[in-house]
Amino acid sequence: MNVLDLAAENFLITFAVVLGIGFLQGMIMGRGIRNRFPSIKKHAQLVSSVLLVLFSFNAIFSILKFAEPVKFSVSNFALPATTDEVLSLILNIAGVNTGVGTVIAIFISITLIILFRFANIHNIARIFIFVLSSIVLIVSLLGRFTDFVPTTFQIMLYAFYQSGITIGIFLITRRKEHDVLSEIK
Repeated sequence: MNVLDLAAENFLITFAVVLGIGFLQGMIMGRGIRNRFPSIKKHAQLVSSVLLVLFSFNAIFSILKFAEPVKFSVSNFALPATTDEVLSLILNIAGVNTGVGTVIAIFISITLIILFRFANIHNIARIFIFVLSSIVLIVSLLGRFTDFVPTTFQIMLYAFYQSGITIGIFLITRRKEHDVLSEIK
């Protein structure tokens, strides 16, 4: 019995753990955003709603991309001769040629990476986020470059993970804190 069979056998516990891990990651990222950009606290409801929409779009498109990965075949690979062929090859390898949803997900992901680069996140938390993101990237690359096709259970796990991140960021960034000392002048 492998780990995935054991996880599928205890699916409620597995879903709760994966949701909790995603929620923890989302809380860390939300706290980092709030610490880096303290003015967000004044507009917490608006900012948290915008982040909820962005992360929801990212989660939906990422789940769809994970569920049906577009395969890259090495058998059709030929050395590019022109710059157009090089550009086409890069877009094909990156998966950008698969539709507007993928382009939106990639744009949101890149924007979030840039945003989190400047966020004030403790090194241990930053390593936690990096390790989890690396694992998700490796599994996504396996789906793109191998014959790996995720099962329904694996897709559900990924959906719970993405939902946890989205909910965690939303709940942390929506808190509106009043600093008593700033009101005294």
